[in-house]
Parts: sequence; C-alpha cells; structure tokens
Amino acid sequence: MDNYEKIAEGVVVNRIRSSWIELFKLYNDQAAEKGVSLSMAFVLLTINEKFGTPVTKIAPRMSMEPNSLSRILKAMEKKGAIYKRKDKSDKRKVFICLTEYGIELRDLAAQRLFSFEKAIHEKVNKNDIIAFFRVMDTIPNVVETLKKNK
Repeated sequence: MDNYEKIAEGVVVNRIRSSWIELFKLYNDQAAEKGVSLSMAFVLLTINEKFGTPVTKIAPRMSMEPNSLSRILKAMEKKGAIYKRKDKSDKRKVFICLTEYGIELRDLAAQRLFSFEKAIHEKVNKNDIIAFFRVMDTIPNVVETLKKNK
C-alpha cells in the first residue's frame, strides 16, 4: 500500500507547497484575465503609486533574484503597465513608475488580495493566525541554520 498521502499530509513543507500551489492557481487565473501574471501583480503592489519605486528596492521586497525581476519588468513595460524614470539628481538611479493602466491593475490586484485576506480572517480565528505567523517567521531561521550546517 502506498502511504504517500498519509505521510505527505504531516510534512510541513508539503503543506506549504500545496497551499502555495492553490494560491498560485487562484491568483494566476485571475491575473490572466487581465493579461498579466501573478508575479506581475505582486510587482505592481510593491511600486509606490505616486513617486515610483527604485528598481533596486523591488527585488528584495519580493525575495526575488534581480534577473527574474528584470524579465518581469520588461514584460510589464511592453504591456504598458509601467515606465522607467531616471532620478534627476543621480542619473544612475532608476525608478519604476505605474502608468494609468498599471494603477488600474494594481488596484485590482490589491482588491483581490485583500478580499482573500478578509476571507481567511473570517474562517480562521485570531490565535490560529498568530500561531501561523509565528511558524512562518521561524522557517527562514531554520533555512539559514540548514545552509550553515551543509
């Protein structure tokens, strides 16, 4: 008899992965309706609507590699959601700014994110959410420890 499901059900990493896949599908399907991806939606949420955001701050905010971000930004610029603006005093500094279309997409992404967040808070009690965050905050420390002990 195959015990995979029984074993996998009790493995923390598997539960995180399964939940992430479900979230990814939900949000990616919604983003695809507007011709964007989940990654693009998250990038939109990191950009300051009024002033733009330095390109160097976006990747760290998303825990993303700069090369991956670069591809996403190019695609977003091609779709007309963002544009690049150089700093007037330091030409090396580049800001990513939202176009009107980008602001529309950002507002939609925020609306969907917060409606899902609200639904979670309606179904999960406050103490369980606090415990969840405590566990999730511990995981990066465990990862660092494992990297050091390699």
